[in-house]
Amino acid sequence: MVKNFTWRAGSVLPKIEEHSDRKLQVIERYLEVYFDTVAANPRQDRLNITLVDAFCGGGLYDACQGGATRPGSPLVLLEGVRRAEAKLNLGRIKPIRIDADFLFSDARADHLEHLQSTIQSSEFSDSLGSSIHLKVGKFSDLLPEYIRHIRARQTAGRSIFILDQFGYSDVPMRSMQQLFASLKKVEVLLTFSIDALLNYLGDNPSVESTIAQFGVDTSFLSKWQDWKFDAALGRSTAQRTIMESIASQSGAKFFTPFMLRSPSDHRWMMLAHLSQNQAARDKMLGVHWELQNSFKHMGRGSLYQLGFDQRCIESSASLFNFVEGDRATMITELESELPRRVFDLIRGGELAVQSLLEIIGNQTAATNSDLFLVLGALSADRDIEIRKSNGGMKRPGTAIAANDTLILPVQPKFFLPKPARK
Repeated sequence: MVKNFTWRAGSVLPKIEEHSDRKLQVIERYLEVYFDTVAANPRQDRLNITLVDAFCGGGLYDACQGGATRPGSPLVLLEGVRRAEAKLNLGRIKPIRIDADFLFSDARADHLEHLQSTIQSSEFSDSLGSSIHLKVGKFSDLLPEYIRHIRARQTAGRSIFILDQFGYSDVPMRSMQQLFASLKKVEVLLTFSIDALLNYLGDNPSVESTIAQFGVDTSFLSKWQDWKFDAALGRSTAQRTIMESIASQSGAKFFTPFMLRSPSDHRWMMLAHLSQNQAARDKMLGVHWELQNSFKHMGRGSLYQLGFDQRCIESSASLFNFVEGDRATMITELESELPRRVFDLIRGGELAVQSLLEIIGNQTAATNSDLFLVLGALSADRDIEIRKSNGGMKRPGTAIAANDTLILPVQPKFFLPKPARK
């Protein structure tokens, strides 16, 4: 959330802004992709999942279109599950049921009252109190209860948490660590207002426990004194440094940040997808490539590291847009950078493709398909050989799969970055 939306019974609905609508579009599309993936087995007849919206608000917005309303995140989750189950059962011989539990909470009681009224007026009214649970409270206070609830339903803890906080302090890193340590199959969509934190530092140049968890220490504050005067590059470097700290402290193996700017208050915020599964990260990347919306990726498209990156200074740019022109540039960069990385990882032995995906998973905007394309070109040039999971060898240039293995040819070429294709 960019502004502190308020819902009260009998009051006008808060107006949704375009960037908030974009976030909801990402959630809607990701749910569709998610269920298509986890319920792909035609013999599966049941999927148990819990969806948590810990900053749920009142459930509806004014869509600014002649009295039309825009469903908020709670209704997006409810409708997303309903649509996914209907879609999965189209032409399916053995029907599948998505057994979903919904945990909606907010720190404000008037928001929950409005949400309850909204749900009671919807097609989901019969589920209130059974599969839909409303709770007033702070996320960090309710998290232990939520974890117990989820683990009581299933040991794997399949769940999706929507943590669309206002600001940056309502989702402590200790709570994120607890979440990923407790639930094996949890995914998180986290909103974090990085510019709000940086603006706070401008007025309060001291280290406090609330901000120390995001890597803000005396060293950071010292550098920030120089960075803050550069509105573009300096602030971007600070943003990347904070994101690097969140990535390392969250407890998630895969961290995929996207930046979104609010035109109304001119602030950048981060929407990050966090999970323990590389395939989940790949699916979220696919959603952003598909929607090509207002989000930007922090860093170059090819191989990069969060935190300070000299290449951002050299290129005078650190934000990556999800448009086809950027994809072409990204592929060209990967064709130059990936061969050396693969060679360094193989080191005379072999490298599982899945291991490569996991190693570089947090370092590129490339989807698995993009990486397979570049690996296929290396195979076609006979720079690498591909062994199938059954032990047989693939012909040079044939399609790559995650369960393949990369090996060096008997007479390997000396790996140098390939010249960019014209």
